[in-house]
Amino acid sequence: MDSDPRVSKPRLPKAYTDEQLVFLRSHISGFETRTRGHVRGDAKKFALDRANEFLVRFGLPEDLQGVDEAEPRFREQIYNWYKNTVGRARRKLEGRTRSKKSSEKASNSNNQNGITWSPNLATPTTVPYATPDETPSAQASSSSQQIPPAQAAGQLQFSFQTNVSVTSASAIALNVTPTALRDAFLTHGIDMATLSSLIQSYVLSHPSPTPLTTILHSLFDAVTSLLSAPSSSRTASTTDIIFNILRRFLDACSYFPSSLMHAGVSGPLAGPRALQMALRKSSVWSPLSSSPGLASITDEMERIAADRQRRKDHVQWAQIHAAALELGMLNDYRRNGASELGYGVPPLSGQSFSEMMARDAVWETDEVEWVAGIIVLRAIIRCGAMNRKGEYEQLLGTYERRWKEIKDEARQALVTEVLLGARDDLSRLDETRVT
Repeated sequence: MDSDPRVSKPRLPKAYTDEQLVFLRSHISGFETRTRGHVRGDAKKFALDRANEFLVRFGLPEDLQGVDEAEPRFREQIYNWYKNTVGRARRKLEGRTRSKKSSEKASNSNNQNGITWSPNLATPTTVPYATPDETPSAQASSSSQQIPPAQAAGQLQFSFQTNVSVTSASAIALNVTPTALRDAFLTHGIDMATLSSLIQSYVLSHPSPTPLTTILHSLFDAVTSLLSAPSSSRTASTTDIIFNILRRFLDACSYFPSSLMHAGVSGPLAGPRALQMALRKSSVWSPLSSSPGLASITDEMERIAADRQRRKDHVQWAQIHAAALELGMLNDYRRNGASELGYGVPPLSGQSFSEMMARDAVWETDEVEWVAGIIVLRAIIRCGAMNRKGEYEQLLGTYERRWKEIKDEARQALVTEVLLGARDDLSRLDETRVT
């Protein structure tokens, strides 16, 4: 048995990075839920699947590289991490520590199974998992109620998983970061209720008239993370990637309570409103200016690199803009009429802003604006009506003439693909659509 790697003493991992901890903690709710299920081994299978995701995203830890059967050992190590984290949280809530018998058993089994589960426990107590060190106020609250463990299992609920109201998320609010939100958008194992709870937790701890602005930045970073992977390794197209992330955001918004407000719009409509504002701001291009006087070569190289990244970001925001337009997200916040926004006149069509942007961009001087404009124009065509086909065709012709002036090869290749797609979409414009 001692030679079997499945029962040998697991190698203790080096400290996880913040990004790795965010990834691991984002799945605690899924593991905890499965420990309460009726399928034997479901929780362990879930943990091992997350270990595989960890390996794909971060690679094998250095302390296990070159070791025999390193990956099986690492998967078991991740399973133990989840099991021990859940166990510590449960023991804290119940006001108990590990028994001597349990400790001796853990020692005899080389610290592999530090927690023993009772199969007769119908519904184990569930708790919010903010950090391994729970806040003193939360401990005092749980101990002062004096709920016996048997009753606590039936009375307490895991707010992070089943209750998405802002108030119930206060225990974890201070521990949600923009990085955690980015990973939550990327991780499809996190359901929409949980993602919404994370967003609400962040909003609760960072009050602002426009609290969802940071959430949109995290969404943008999630898209960037997926699109930065080599094209050969992607399993979905750029459009599909952006569509999936936006759908997750829109679905999470459906859980927003009326108390969550962004720029005067409350509840589920606050999300589309925040997206519309972010797209309006990102549609304005302003190049970086050179430093006055003599700049060093290093400073100039840094400026060029920053300008190049800003151009990539500008194009990516246009791709998000186009996807949001096709998904109808730019109309959602106006469903209840102009009065909700405080305007005295009926709101414009949700497509009006996009059309203004596409019409103006083609006449600007920087080619990155032409790229952004044609991306949005194609979405307009795909959502447009047959009786406006002549307008779209004229504007598309203007962009085709601009295409010849694009100097950057990568941007020219992208515009070529978009132009061809737009021509095809225009030829198949459905006559049944109405304005």
